[in-house]
Amino acid sequence: MPEQERRARILVIDDEAPVREALAEILEDEGYEVITAGSGEQGVDRALADHPDVIFLDIWLPGIDGLEALRMLRERGATAPVIMISGHGTIETAVKATKLGAYDFVEKPVSLERVLLVASHALRHVRLERRNRALRAELRREAEFLGRSEAVEELRVELAAAADAKSVLLHGEKGSGRRLAARWLSLHGLRPEGPFLDVQASALSRERLIATLYGQAHHFEDPGHIALADEGTLYLENADDLPAAVQASLVAGCHEGSYPVPGQRRKIRSGARLVVALLEDPGTLLEQGRLSEAFVASFPHVIEIPPLRRRREDIPELAERFLREICREYAREELRLSPSALEAMLAYRWPGNVRELKRALERVVLLAEGPSFTAADLPRGVTGASSEGQGVEATLRRFERSWLRRHLAEAGGDLARTAARLGISQEELAARLERFGIEANGSSESQ
Repeated sequence: MPEQERRARILVIDDEAPVREALAEILEDEGYEVITAGSGEQGVDRALADHPDVIFLDIWLPGIDGLEALRMLRERGATAPVIMISGHGTIETAVKATKLGAYDFVEKPVSLERVLLVASHALRHVRLERRNRALRAELRREAEFLGRSEAVEELRVELAAAADAKSVLLHGEKGSGRRLAARWLSLHGLRPEGPFLDVQASALSRERLIATLYGQAHHFEDPGHIALADEGTLYLENADDLPAAVQASLVAGCHEGSYPVPGQRRKIRSGARLVVALLEDPGTLLEQGRLSEAFVASFPHVIEIPPLRRRREDIPELAERFLREICREYAREELRLSPSALEAMLAYRWPGNVRELKRALERVVLLAEGPSFTAADLPRGVTGASSEGQGVEATLRRFERSWLRRHLAEAGGDLARTAARLGISQEELAARLERFGIEANGSSESQ
């Protein structure tokens, strides 16, 4: 038996001492940790106090019987699989237990092989559930918008307000994070465990788009993305020029949950949430006649994803996060961001937005040789950027001041450690701190 299973804790709840002892002996011989209880009340208390991985629970108990104990466990948040023990159960009892969330059943007199098999299956289920929770948590972290800018804070508020909406319309430039927003919505809505399917609308012909969305009639292997996304999220990207028939079908689906197939008499029922992303403002597309009023009106939440140039103060955090991830991916020592590189990145417009920033840093990681990189290591287009008008210099100074103060604080005010983190000399660091009026403790004379 794997080492993971030998550490598993199993609770046995049965009022018959011989049964408790027999089960405990069987399970302990396999290396499990076993705790026991002789009544429903005691069993519920032990389950909530000791957090077993699996519970064996007799149905017929004096006082609180097994069904009531199971109900209490679920109401109080216990999630361990519960295996019911029955000596003379009925179908009605089994149905009730199943509705309350029983994982499986064993019958008295208990079989050694049956007990070990059911325990092993239940523990495998527990491990899979834990792994799935960890993966969902990781997906949620990856789907978070990094940054503390006002634009991102407003975006977070809008996304949270739309978390449970049946349909959401996003618009923003390429690379700004529209797919990330759609992923966030899928993970924080009513059906976070449902499927997430995406369709690149602009890359498909009308016929291919319809086939992808609606599948083929009476074709089990090709039901289409609308059907496959049932109880999950269907993400339609770059949908600025959706065919009118597809728009009308999606309108019907948003209102009725039933999608008429363009050019056919059949309909597809689906509980999929619909998230549509546009490149242009929906108002502009309405004026140009590319989207219908009925289509746009079907989305109660219309959310703009801001371009990176409107959230420049997020660039340092984004860059440092991407650098850590890319260095880990390429198995190289972590690369640090120098002040000159930061200045160049803050001055650049980033027409490709966050996606362009990440690709630029991937190039840096592959080509830079030292522990830190400078503006010279960035792509030529980034370092050749010019100012965009009045106020940019002041903005850059504010960002660099904040960035220096943060690194100084993280190093506990130690100038040598801060300089090493930034990949510059202590003399250069001291000059920059003096330039911005920052003291060694991280405070600033001029905010």
